Amino acid sequence: MIPAPPAAAPHQRFEMLQAGLDLLDQGITVFDGDLRLVAWNRTFLQLLEFPEQLAYVGAPFESFIRYNAERGEYGPGDPEIQIAERVGAARDFAPHLTERQRPNGRVLMLRGEPLPHRGFVTLYSDVTEQRYIEHLTEHQNIQLEERVRRRTAQLENANANLRRANEDNERIAAALGRSEARLRLINDTIPIL
Repeated sequence: MIPAPPAAAPHQRFEMLQAGLDLLDQGITVFDGDLRLVAWNRTFLQLLEFPEQLAYVGAPFESFIRYNAERGEYGPGDPEIQIAERVGAARDFAPHLTERQRPNGRVLMLRGEPLPHRGFVTLYSDVTEQRYIEHLTEHQNIQLEERVRRRTAQLENANANLRRANEDNERIAAALGRSEARLRLINDTIPIL
C-alpha cells in the first residue's frame, strides 16, 4: 500500500489555486455573501486595469466599484449613485450577462452567476476582437448586398434592353417577310413581256 502524500498546508493550497486561476485567459472573481473578495486572478486585474493592492482576500466589492466610478469608468454621472446602483444590484445575487465598452476602447463581457450560500462568481472576457470582426462582417455584408442589388439592376436593365431588341428584330423580320411577300406578289402579277 502506498502511503498518502502529506496534505498541503492551507497557504500552499491557496498558492496552488492562485497559480491555476492566473493561467486562465478570462478574468475571474468570487465574492461571498457579504460581498467580500474570496478569489480572483491576474487577468481580472489586467482587463480592468485595477492596481494589485486593491485585490486581497476580504476586499469589499464596493472598493472595486468605487475605483471604477471615481475614474469615470461608468461614464458621466454622480459616482455615489453609480456605486449604490451597482452594489445594490450585486446584493441581488442574480445571474447577469452584460457587455460594456471601457474608456480605453476594449469591450468586456461580464457574466455573473450566483453561488450556493449567496455570493457570486463573475467571468470577464475581452470580446473586442470578436465584436470588431462581427461589425466588419456586418459592414461587408451590407456592401455585398448593395453590390448584388446594383448588379441585379444592371442585369435586369440589360435583359429589358435585350427583350426590346429581340422584339424589334421580330418586328423587322415580320416587316421583311411582308415586304418579301409583296415583292413576290408584284413579281408574280407583272405580265411577262
